[in-house]
Amino acid sequence: MKKIVLYTVMLLGSVLTGCSDFLDKTPNKSGSAYIYHMDQLEGLIGNPSNYRTGYCWSEAILRGDAVEYSSYYVVRTAASGDSYYVWAWDNEFLETGNMVACTWTPVWNNIYTFNTVLEYMDQVEQTTPSIRKQAEGEALFGRAYYHFIALVQYALWDETAPGIGYRTNTAADDIPARETVGYTLERIYADLDAAQEALTAVDRTVFQKERNFRPTVPTVQALRARIALYRGNYDSALANATAALNAYDVLLDFQHEELYQPDLYDIHVLDPTNTAITETIQYKFLTRLMTDGGEKFWKYDEFLLSHYSDLYFYNRNLPISQSYYDLFDHKHDARWKTFYDNNYIVYQRLHQTIEIDGVETARCFTWEDQQGTPEANRHVYLRFSSSTGSSGKYYILGLTTAEMYLIQAECLARVNRTEEAAEVLRTLRRTRFTDMEAAENIGGSVQEALDERAREMSELWRFYDIKRLNGAEKANISITRTVLTSPTDIHSTQTLVIAPDDPRWAIPIDNQQLILMGWEQN
Repeated sequence: MKKIVLYTVMLLGSVLTGCSDFLDKTPNKSGSAYIYHMDQLEGLIGNPSNYRTGYCWSEAILRGDAVEYSSYYVVRTAASGDSYYVWAWDNEFLETGNMVACTWTPVWNNIYTFNTVLEYMDQVEQTTPSIRKQAEGEALFGRAYYHFIALVQYALWDETAPGIGYRTNTAADDIPARETVGYTLERIYADLDAAQEALTAVDRTVFQKERNFRPTVPTVQALRARIALYRGNYDSALANATAALNAYDVLLDFQHEELYQPDLYDIHVLDPTNTAITETIQYKFLTRLMTDGGEKFWKYDEFLLSHYSDLYFYNRNLPISQSYYDLFDHKHDARWKTFYDNNYIVYQRLHQTIEIDGVETARCFTWEDQQGTPEANRHVYLRFSSSTGSSGKYYILGLTTAEMYLIQAECLARVNRTEEAAEVLRTLRRTRFTDMEAAENIGGSVQEALDERAREMSELWRFYDIKRLNGAEKANISITRTVLTSPTDIHSTQTLVIAPDDPRWAIPIDNQQLILMGWEQN
């Protein structure tokens, strides 16, 4: 029997918070944890925290076109400094601005966990062959999953561009060569094939909703569908999305879900003199979804794999853009009414206390703020929250049934199976709309599938979609935004254009990490 000593705080945390079938032993608390039995590795791989990574992709939201730092909003709310450097694509800041906590650290920490299991699974005391095989399949999946997360953010789409290497062991001094995007993808595909083979061998072929943090064969198929869509391999994406849905196809009916009933807080809209209230609007807060420390998130019925991304402080309060606002049916789409129509920006950042008729009146929306903040810029995406009362927000980064339906629809549309594509979109929309006639009012074109995807997936996913569409489809999508050379001067505007072939679509890696890895900067 070989004893393995793990010297990382992250792994000790994983051991201490393992799930109920974890080995009933008291771990070493001196800064290391002893791994000497297969049950411990199996418990490590079955820890829900493996897919609770915090800030993955959170700065990527600033490289899409679905959010907007309007000039007025920046100056009025003093939203300057670090957050504005990120918004303005200041790569020099990103290279040195301690952004490593956003995606880099959580990704590699989890890859380290999965590699620990794979590296030592034959060196510890064994239990049953089936436990060993299941742990192997889950670890291979997790390693592939996080390499793809990092690839999308830190590499360009092109096969020959620098990738992110492939980490297959836990040796600190064995840094993987960066290689190419194509090489990284080959290793991801190989791990997914091996994961499916291992999981199939031990009959992990049926999805288990109550264990949606533990991969099964349908989870592997769902990830393959996501990767294939990103690469423009639409036949593969369709086949894998369909296979995943054949195993689990639940859609939650938003319009009849009690959890989605908001609490309302009045905001007083003032007249041009700021002396009288002209109307009352509401700030809407989903108390039942945004409490319990994220418990509702993990129990979300549509997950094929539960994984969140939490907004980093740099972009926590970004309003949605006008173009994103215009995508929604504001009257009938329950997603708009539930997750976006909240006046969060007004309530959190723009309301003031004004004396009206001799009475101090709180939560007033002044005439000047109304002019500087159009309707679209008053709202943010609010769904799940990290803790009670927190303004932190969980974005769904994990695999969902809704994503599989959208992949199905887009792939069908791309081969002119438009009626089938339309019916897939309608199936999804029937659970998202308050009016069934409005839900049915969609065709099956590629653009309609893409628009529905934008409505469903949240603005976080525009980064992924713009990169894949520019890469696979030569969609020629540029990002144009107005930025301020001085974040305190509303008149210091300049236009920033990020072209489809701009190398900045690969987010810079922290310089300290580059020194450690021996890699060149993006």
